[in-house]
Amino acid sequence: MKRSTDNHLMELIRKNDHRAFTLLVDRYWEDLYGHIRIKIREKDDAKDLVQDIFLGLWKNREQVSCNQQGSIAPYLFGAARYAVISYFSRCGVLVPAAQSLTVFQEPVSAFYSDEPYLLKELQSQIEHEVDSLPDRLKIPYRLSREQQLSIKEIASRLSLSEQTVKNNISAVLAKLRARLGQYHSDSTICLILAIATFFHDH
Repeated sequence: MKRSTDNHLMELIRKNDHRAFTLLVDRYWEDLYGHIRIKIREKDDAKDLVQDIFLGLWKNREQVSCNQQGSIAPYLFGAARYAVISYFSRCGVLVPAAQSLTVFQEPVSAFYSDEPYLLKELQSQIEHEVDSLPDRLKIPYRLSREQQLSIKEIASRLSLSEQTVKNNISAVLAKLRARLGQYHSDSTICLILAIATFFHDH
């Protein structure tokens, strides 16, 4: 069964075959975990997201299907994309170890039905606001969001403590929410920041 195609495994999974499900999990776990781990840079959270993706696959096994090439990978990595966006849409999660997070409640799909103009406009406003910030705030933020450096790497490069870097990035996010809040809801800004972070290298 280990050499079975994704299509065959999914046929068995729809019949509640747990062994086939385990084989499919084993086949894609490492790739999914590595993909998500790079994005969110939190090992335990990445594992939780992967587990949630496979639990979702099992719960929706009767509706989930492979693509025309017989692969389940597009479904899994599509689920990973939305899982990461949902993870980052909690604004505080953008800075590791942040507390008192506000969880974004609206479905992500609602924003994808809008014209691309909304995203482009908000990104432009965010860029303008970031450019206006002092270097002590702007540089750590850009290193984190644009170069995907970790808090530890930024602290080392700038000769700052990790807590200072966290505080500076948190301050940028707070300023962005405050300055853009008069035009957009807080949850919308959170989501746009999340999308901009996730898709920056795509």
